[in-house]
Amino acid sequence: MLPIQRLAAGVRARPVALHGPRRPRLPSSLPSHLRPLPHPRLLLTLAIETSCDDTSVAVLEKTTCASTHRTVAKLHFHKTITANNAAFKGVHPLVTLESHQENLAKLVAEAIEHLPLSKLGKAVDSLELSDVELGRDIHHEVSFTHSIYRRQLPDLISVTRGPGMRSNLSTGLDTAKGLAVAWGKPLQAVHHMQAHALTPRLADALETYEPTMPLTTRWWEYPISVEPDFPFLSVLASGGHTLLVHSASLTDHEVMGSTSDIAIGECLDKIARIVLPEDVLRKAGNIMYGALLESFAFPPQETTEEGPTKPKFGLEKSTATEYRGKYAARYTYNVPKNHEEALKRNVSKWGWGFNQPLCRAQGGLKSKSMEMSFSGLMTAVERVVKYELDPRSHKLTQIERPPEGISTEERKDLAHHAMRAAFEHLAGRVVLGLQHSPSTTVVMAGGVAANSYLRYIVACTLCAHGYDSVKIVFPPPSLCCDNAAMIAWAGVEMYENGARDDLDIRAVRKWPLGKLLSPPLDKTSESTPPTESAS
Repeated sequence: MLPIQRLAAGVRARPVALHGPRRPRLPSSLPSHLRPLPHPRLLLTLAIETSCDDTSVAVLEKTTCASTHRTVAKLHFHKTITANNAAFKGVHPLVTLESHQENLAKLVAEAIEHLPLSKLGKAVDSLELSDVELGRDIHHEVSFTHSIYRRQLPDLISVTRGPGMRSNLSTGLDTAKGLAVAWGKPLQAVHHMQAHALTPRLADALETYEPTMPLTTRWWEYPISVEPDFPFLSVLASGGHTLLVHSASLTDHEVMGSTSDIAIGECLDKIARIVLPEDVLRKAGNIMYGALLESFAFPPQETTEEGPTKPKFGLEKSTATEYRGKYAARYTYNVPKNHEEALKRNVSKWGWGFNQPLCRAQGGLKSKSMEMSFSGLMTAVERVVKYELDPRSHKLTQIERPPEGISTEERKDLAHHAMRAAFEHLAGRVVLGLQHSPSTTVVMAGGVAANSYLRYIVACTLCAHGYDSVKIVFPPPSLCCDNAAMIAWAGVEMYENGARDDLDIRAVRKWPLGKLLSPPLDKTSESTPPTESAS
């Protein structure tokens, strides 16, 4: 009988504990090549993200290169399913919740199959034994070759706790709790916006990884070494948030500015639904209208040049001057010299124009504040599309325009000018942030950060204000939107920093980034539970 057969036949079954079946105890006579290492060579996490309409699960391995002592990471699994909200032209709470309930368990099951093989699992594969030769799993009537016992269990379970839609967050959080209890692993709750801010560090670790590089067996002796290093200025721009954050350390994030009404991503999505032709919207097949608005205004350029394949997790990090020069041929944009010039030049050839939000508020004083606003821009675009323009006064009338009265060329200009006004507004706040808290690095993260026109305007604005040498860091577009990979990385960083979460935590709908370590309780948590009266 082969050693592995004796092992499978000789393991005793234990009583099933309340939290589920345990792994079989391996006998001390196990061959050396099957014994686990006294110290792990890596830190492994399974992560779940369900804050909005994306159901995402990832398996991330973090370790350290033995020769350079640089932190590296590898994604064993990463998959996202987005709820189909096309019929509602926006995120529908019930549809997204049902999508999480339908898809999360399937994604977790698929992720488990991609966990790294354990020592025992590798031995089974190398011996190529059949299920009959291995015997049956001692706890379940399933084949050993498909058992979780042959997989290396994660060291922790990472999950988004907030901010986001509470029901959606709870779906992911409850699933993560179940995995943590079943496997006896710690639970690591993650702040969604902190994860976005750390995404460039994840991309740097992923880009550095090479399958053949030597890995240290004592990774815990080396602190995480990735770029960008703290401190840096973060611009977190998405469909639900627009924040200007000074990230001094992993847990110290000062919110310097935020939007007073809607987020920039929501603004662009609504402008897209107003401006884009109906046939373009119908062909979209999704609700990523902001990205559709960009491609409509700036159609992707076809190129026949053959060059090196861009890495999947390529992290763009260059100075403002370098980035401006790289994309100067694609965009025509000049930074206004002063406030007066900005107000004059915004009139288009069609007679209408869009100014930066808040540029006229309080006599222009708010243009020097950290406050941001995007609802007014959305309303201005809506009025231009809806009403005729007086050719003499260049003011809107009360005469409604028929949809066919707006040409495709004018619609493209509407998309272009609306994005320009929104992005100038955001870029101006980046300059104010650097003046308030000097930094050598600006991180652009969140779904809107994938917009190339935004990146170009930020680079040009920094150059115009003397910040030519400031490094701008952009995560790859695949990691800009909500995803479980960023949750996995944030969970690993927080875990190594000593953070731990109890199993009684609940989802947090509104969680200020400045209160990262002390999330606020919701109203139901703050109220005193009723006491039972004695009968």
